[in-house]
Order: sequence, then C-alpha cells, then structure tokens
Amino acid sequence: MLWPRRISQMCCDRQVCHPESTIALGIPTMRTFLSVVLATVLVATPVFAHGGQYKGPSDAGSGASGQGGTVAPPTNPGGAAAPGPGAAASGGASSGASRTGGGRVVRGGSGRKGATTSAGAADDLKGFAIWEFWWENNKDRFLNLKSRLEKTSNVSGSAGLLTGRGRKAASSSTRRPDRNQINNEVIPALMGLLSSTDDRDILDSAVLALGRTTDDTMADTVVGAAIPLLSNNNLSVQSSTTLALGVLGSGAAVQNLQEILQDSSAGRRVIGGGNIHWLVRAFSGLSLGLIGDDSGIDSLMSVVERLGDTEKDIKICSIVGLGMVEADHPKAKAVQEFLLAQLDNRRLDPLIKSFIPTSLGKLGLADSVPALLATFTNRDTDNIVLESAAIGLGQLATMEDADVVEALTKYIEEGKDAQTRHFAIISLAQIGSRDENFEDNKELHDEIYRLLSKELQGKGKQKSHRSWAGIAAAIYSRPHTEIHPQVIDRLVAAYEDESDPSFKSAYAVALGLLDAKSAGDMIFDDFNRNKQQDFRGYAGVALGFLKYDEAADALRGLCQNKATSPTLRLQAATGLGLMSDTQAVTTLIDTLEGAQTLGVSSAVAKALGLIGDRDSITPLKDIAMKDGKNTITRAFACVALGLVGEKTPLPWNAIISANNNYRAKTPSIEEVLDIL
Repeated sequence: MLWPRRISQMCCDRQVCHPESTIALGIPTMRTFLSVVLATVLVATPVFAHGGQYKGPSDAGSGASGQGGTVAPPTNPGGAAAPGPGAAASGGASSGASRTGGGRVVRGGSGRKGATTSAGAADDLKGFAIWEFWWENNKDRFLNLKSRLEKTSNVSGSAGLLTGRGRKAASSSTRRPDRNQINNEVIPALMGLLSSTDDRDILDSAVLALGRTTDDTMADTVVGAAIPLLSNNNLSVQSSTTLALGVLGSGAAVQNLQEILQDSSAGRRVIGGGNIHWLVRAFSGLSLGLIGDDSGIDSLMSVVERLGDTEKDIKICSIVGLGMVEADHPKAKAVQEFLLAQLDNRRLDPLIKSFIPTSLGKLGLADSVPALLATFTNRDTDNIVLESAAIGLGQLATMEDADVVEALTKYIEEGKDAQTRHFAIISLAQIGSRDENFEDNKELHDEIYRLLSKELQGKGKQKSHRSWAGIAAAIYSRPHTEIHPQVIDRLVAAYEDESDPSFKSAYAVALGLLDAKSAGDMIFDDFNRNKQQDFRGYAGVALGFLKYDEAADALRGLCQNKATSPTLRLQAATGLGLMSDTQAVTTLIDTLEGAQTLGVSSAVAKALGLIGDRDSITPLKDIAMKDGKNTITRAFACVALGLVGEKTPLPWNAIISANNNYRAKTPSIEEVLDIL
C-alpha cells in the first residue's frame, strides 16, 4: 500500500498534486490510479500499491445530473470510509476505527478518508446512478478475455494469442504463460522477495501475486512463507497477507484465519500480540469464504450471529464470505437458512442486511426467491436493502417466476428509488437471458422486449434509464440470436441520435456485446473525432469486442503515448486484449520502468495483465527483483506478474465485485474492490 510520505512526493497523471491525500496520521493510505477532477474541487481517493481499479468515469463532477458524461462521480466517491445510504460514518469495530497513541485514528489498512465535494454528499450519491459504475463492477464476465484469446490463432499477424479475463479454453496455440513457466519463474521470484525485502509496498504486492498465481502443487510452501507476514508490524502487510491466504485457497490456512476472525488469544499470537485490527478480521472472513472449508463456514455464521452491529465490516465481510459457498457444498443449505433468518431479522442494521440478498443470489439456491421477492415488495424495506433484493432476484429468478418479472417491471415503471429501478432493469435482462425456452415464455419475453425498447427510446419513467436499457438489451438478447437484428437496429438508432457521451458509450458497448460488426465503422469514426476521453475509452472496448482490426494501431498508439491518461490507457489495452494484440507489450514494459506517477504505473500493470503475453514475464520479473529500482515500480511489476499468471478464469475478486450493491459502501469491501 502507498504510505503518506510517498503519495506526497508524487503527482497524478494530470500533474496536479493532492496534498489532502497525505492524511497525516502516520498510517497507510490508498489512492485509486484514476485521477479524479471534480467540477469545482480536486479530490484524491487512496489506492493500494497493488491495486486501484477503474470504477467509473475519469472526469467527475457533481452527481446531481443524471446525464452522465463529465458529471459522473469519481471512483469510489467519498473514499472507502465515506458512508453510503443507511451507512454509519465508519465501518469498523465500534466506531469503525481503532485509536492509536496520541489520538490518531487508523482507518482500515489504508487510512482511507472520506472525501468531500462542494456538491455535498447527497449529490455525490446521486452520481452512482450512471451505468458506468455497474459495468466496471461486472465487466469481467463479459470481457471473457481468456476464452476469447485462447480460441484465436492470430495475434497481430503472428501465431499465438493473448490472455486476460474470462473462462479458460484449451488451445494448441497460445501466448499465455503455462504452469511450468509460472512455477519455475514467477513463484520463485515472488517468494524471494518475501524473504529479501521489508518494503511494505513490495511485500503487499508480492504476497497477493503469490496467492493468485500459485496452484495446489505449491500451496503449502507459499502458506509457510506467508504466515509469518501476519505478524508484520505494518497493517497493510497484515491485511494483504490475510487476503492472499484466501486467494491461495489452501485449507492449510483455515485455522489461523479462524483464530484471527474470532479475535482469539491464538489469533493474537499469530499477528504478533495485541488486539487484532478490525480490517484484518474482516479480510479473514472473506478469505474463509474463498476457501470454503466446513469449519470456516461455521465460524462465519457464528461471527455474524454473535457480533453486534457496531462491528459492521467484520459482519459484512463474513456475510459476503458465506455468499461464496458453492451451491453444491454440503453446507450450502445451512448457509441459506442462516442468511434467510438474518434477512428476516428486523433489528439488523440496514447496511449490514443489504449484503444478504446479494449473498443469497451468489449462493445460487433458487428457493430463496420467495423471500427475496417478499423483501422487494415490502413497502417498509429500506432502499439500500431494496436495491440488493433487486440484484438478488436477477441472479436467481427464472422466466417461470412470472410474479418476479411482474414485480421488477412494475418497479421500473413506477418505483421511487432510481438505483433500484436501474438494478431492476439489469435483473430483468439477466432473467430473460437465461431462459432456454424462449417460445414457451414468449408472452413474458414480449413484455421484457417492450419495456426495454420503451426505455431505450427515453419514453419510460426517466430518460436516464436509456443507457441502462441499452446495456440491458444487449445482456438480454445475447443468447437469443433470433432477436439480434431488431435489437441491434434499435441500438444503432439510439447511438446515432445520442449526443451525451455517457449514453453514447453505453450503446457502443452494447453493440460490441452483440458483435454488431456493421457498427464498427461508425464507432471507429466517432472514436477518432470525439475528444471526450471516457467515450473514447468505451468506444475502444466496443471496437475490441467487434475485433475491428483497423483500430489496433490507434489503440496501440494510446497505450504507447506517455501523455495518455491511465483510464484511457487501460481501456485501450482492454480493446487490444479483445483483439488479441501483443505488439504494445514492449512499450508498456518501457513505460512501467519509467513511470513517474501512481496512475501510469497502475494502468500499465493492469494493461499488461489484460494482454497477458508470456514474453512479459521475464522483463517484469527483472524489474521486480532489481535492487535500487523505485519501490513503487517494483511493486507494480509484482502486480503485473500476478495478473499475467493468474490461475483462475476470472480475477479473484470478481465474485465479490459482480452483482454487488456498490451503493452499500463499507471500507473493507471498497478496498477489496479497488485491488488490481
């Protein structure tokens, strides 16, 4: 993680220093790689040295406008510690923060501090209504780069392919690193860093990279090397190691994680004595969920039941951990019954309760639908819980659940909470997309199509629904190829008539999702003419979906240009990854070596991970191991190694990010979602 003295020495990619981000507490701080410029004030949000994901538009203003574009909210508006709807001012034990000597307050692993804007908190929260936040939290399963790239045999004119995010697929030709290369090059290098450095930035990044790259064959060795870091005197190292053990997925770490979660005397010995920080305990809950061990699941339920609501982050992360249990796990039914009982608990804090519907959705047991529907249709349900119920229904309901389809449709047309309406639009699309009996349920499908068409034309309850309807129309119709022509026609018409860059971006991405090749020339022309960076970024992603090779040189140029903003660089790299283009790798490596800002370093690390070329491993390893090199650059080289060699089909935190209610803000979850 980045510490105050280092942040104060570095400027963002816009060459504007942010002294307010240095939080003079003598504690870790984190800032997202995205440089955010508000309409009237400058706001810096923190970032892990090993992370900082793009979660929204680059230029942000007051969220009061629903028109998107440059009036969108910043990444993690208000910082991780800023309360969301129904949230307390802090998320940790008791007050959400532990006090150290001299009255200093340690917030989370990074000292995140709620940022303020001249627009005020209410306007800031309104800004979440834009589609970009949903997309950035859910995009991994749509990008599906590993599957796309491994099925390709042509990479910029050469045999080979790329890797990024998505489902694995066998291929006889690949540019991805194989297990031998990871075991023989990546893991030994990262293990060496754990024993040869005491720099917290490098330790944070290396231990998490080990978690995401190590498979079962070397798991015990990595656990043995990681456990001692739990007693490191830096909170950032403790919390990163706790997460890394869960990402690693080894049962050998379960007992230590249980003791930490429960704040037992044995757990305190593991962390080197004294009270266990609430963030470390919260992360242990997530890690136990990632591992899915029987005894760990029991510990999660026990903690949720036993702790008071003042221990928000620990309870919330334990609930999220329970949502990671597989539907066919022997404990799945017990977890479901436990979560349903908590959902029915009227005394439970609304913020904490809001994580239950989404966890039930991820658990995947369809007989949770009646309880979620009852919550969704109950007029006394808090808005933050209502939003989550809409999301949960979208994960579990089917077209046979006509009452769910009716309830979601009715809320979209009449409901008062804007974000619930938006989530309901997406959920309706997800329910319809899963139906394998289209003709049998044609009447309901016609209703969904009618609603999405109406909203796409701006004839629904709010014109701001248009962008959401565009994305939803693509999600809904993707598996139903018979309706592609009419959906594409409507999206093209909406795109051509649109002037707002945010909405236009949504339609471009939607056309990309539907592989509307005929739209390629139109989108590329606008990509070249339009100077609005957020639009250009999403247009680049759309062109990647379309495999519009004519755009490769332009996207590569953005990756190579040092003046390109981190956000646009990352979007351009995503487009290149979708096109199976590796020619930018050498330049990106050079850019990382010479990077002077956190934003550039973070974006380049992510870009290299998206491209995933095995030839990037040796230079990245050399940078990471080079004594005397800038420690932040070395740390981000570790990040990139973890991304390139990731063992799972999707990013380790995709299960937390996807179908989550990002309006339910809590420091621990915000930090997890910010990690690259």
